Amino acid sequence: MDFQPEPSSTQDTPPAPASPERPRVWTVFLAFGLMLVTLLVGGTLFAGIAMALEMARTGVKSPDAAAMAAMMEQIKLLPWLHVAGVMLSSLVGLGVALMGGWLSPRPLRERLRTRPGVSLPAWAWGAALVGCFALGQAMESLSVLVGVWDWTSSLKGLQATSQGSLGTFALLMFFGTLVAGTGEELFFRGYVQTRLVERWGPWAGIAGAATLFGFMHLDPIHSPLALVLGVYLGWLAERTGSVRLPVFVHILNNAASFLLTRFAPSALELPTSMHAALLVVCTLLTVGAVMLLRRTGASPVEPQARTAIVGP
Repeated sequence: MDFQPEPSSTQDTPPAPASPERPRVWTVFLAFGLMLVTLLVGGTLFAGIAMALEMARTGVKSPDAAAMAAMMEQIKLLPWLHVAGVMLSSLVGLGVALMGGWLSPRPLRERLRTRPGVSLPAWAWGAALVGCFALGQAMESLSVLVGVWDWTSSLKGLQATSQGSLGTFALLMFFGTLVAGTGEELFFRGYVQTRLVERWGPWAGIAGAATLFGFMHLDPIHSPLALVLGVYLGWLAERTGSVRLPVFVHILNNAASFLLTRFAPSALELPTSMHAALLVVCTLLTVGAVMLLRRTGASPVEPQARTAIVGP
């Protein structure tokens, strides 16, 4: 009997597939750091210019600590200073997002997720907008009810800016709505969240991008509000697979907020009972909007293949 050698097991076993390279996230944190440093340097420069102008106008000298402290409180409410800050933050966010997307090996529209995504009926866009505005109002009323609204400086400054001249308000509306809504969503929900979701999964990616979004506002009240809204906007982006709906919601939400701030009573002028009612009603509206959006048939987009997604 002839002896037939058994085939080698190494020849029959296909080679193990190479493990996919995990997408790197340090690039998005580097981009966020670049944006934050630019905002801090620009904000410090604007504040220094404002202080020099006020000292020259009022004659206050630096040794007078009490007068300097009072002047600093007035500077925080200068309309032109807040308009300059909004212009800087919105343009920097837009520029960094486009630069990061352009440096990526993937197409710009894919990297920033500006493609149409899941098709939604018109009413779903309205529901998403109502949900965002209701969530923001609920958080604002809650902060007033628990007595922490006075801790904010940026929101008070935006309120003062909204009451400024027509030209100042027009600049605030343009840069604080169209430019800021587009730039911030392209950066946080497009550039940052896309990569974090690919690396960490949907909810961790949404939370990470929202945390950076909140931190960017550098305010003890505005930052938590922005973080919560960032989670909502991030959920919309993952639900539809596109930043188009978050951009739409962000722009119109900011526009409605500025218009109400200019033409409606301030938050502190409303009675406690009104804020309690707003908290309950707006919370219910937010929950209702989320439930309606979950019924549209849109579903969270699966993270894209993690091979060769290693560029910026």
